Amino acid sequence: MIFSILPLAVAAPAGAENLWTEKPKAGAAEEDIAIKANLFSRLAEQLSPSVVNIRIMQKVTVPYQDFPWGPPPGGYPAPRGRGEYEQRGEGSGFIINKDGYILTNSHVVADSEEIQVALSDGKLYKGKVIGMDKLTDIGLVKIDAKRPLPVLPLGDSDRLKTGDWVMAIGSPFGLEQTVTVGIVSAKGRSLGAGPYDDFIQTDTSINPGNSGGPLININGEVVGINTAIMPQGQGLGFSLPINLAKKLLPQIKEKGKVVRAWLGVTVQDITLALKESASVTVDSGSFISSVIANSPAQKAGILPGDVIVEFDGLPIKNSRELPTRVAHAPIGKKVDMKIVREGKTIDVKVTLEKVPE
Repeated sequence: MIFSILPLAVAAPAGAENLWTEKPKAGAAEEDIAIKANLFSRLAEQLSPSVVNIRIMQKVTVPYQDFPWGPPPGGYPAPRGRGEYEQRGEGSGFIINKDGYILTNSHVVADSEEIQVALSDGKLYKGKVIGMDKLTDIGLVKIDAKRPLPVLPLGDSDRLKTGDWVMAIGSPFGLEQTVTVGIVSAKGRSLGAGPYDDFIQTDTSINPGNSGGPLININGEVVGINTAIMPQGQGLGFSLPINLAKKLLPQIKEKGKVVRAWLGVTVQDITLALKESASVTVDSGSFISSVIANSPAQKAGILPGDVIVEFDGLPIKNSRELPTRVAHAPIGKKVDMKIVREGKTIDVKVTLEKVPE
């Protein structure tokens, strides 16, 4: 089948308050797209105008002797106390709404004193941070361009498969509008960055400055936010699934942050050593290492040594799945869980609460 690029103007998903757009669901024919020689050049030409370069300025306070330009010349002693200097950085982002809403990484814009956003046509605008979530590294910035801006539609990262072609656009090392292509190497990667790790691994070339830029499928839809690299490895890039961002964006836009539900346990994976030492009788689930006092878990009667195997009707296979499921559940919801205790399966109902400040 010959590939054709579809228009970007599409209906917004229900409940998204028109913050982003999505393409109509692809039919069977559109899912079987042949790779033509000019596929990625056409995608790059069409989509690059929606990708931006984000420049930030931070004021950094350091001891005088640690100033980046070293001690004073001529052998004079360094002044005592602390001083300030400006530190500049760069990252990427992409426009998700014609009114100037830009999706990026929180680490690109966190603690910034000033934000400049450069569009592909070279025009500069002052950026304002609308909100962010540092736990998942998602940031939302807005510019006032006083004109409708071209947007990137958001796709469905759950439909990505290992081996799928993807393209990254961004500003590595300040080199704006750089396009690289690769494949999805794996899904569900954890880098130890936090309890909500769920990265897409790709061999698409990603470098410093690419952070916050889009990972795009061959339909021209954003399926990830390019976020991290593994310094000791080559060809290892990691992107946040766009479906995670879609779940959090309404809160970030409305409240400037994400308020999550809380269970109040620490968990770990089940290993052979743990099965022997703690007499665990199941091979998968989320093992409860400890229960926080006065937490929803304690109030529900959950004990250290229990294994949570089901949460709200969905199976829990490992320790990473539980925090994610809890975080995405509404505060105040009464959730049915199944736990295994001393070889017996027990039904437990827990009322989720807001994460303590």
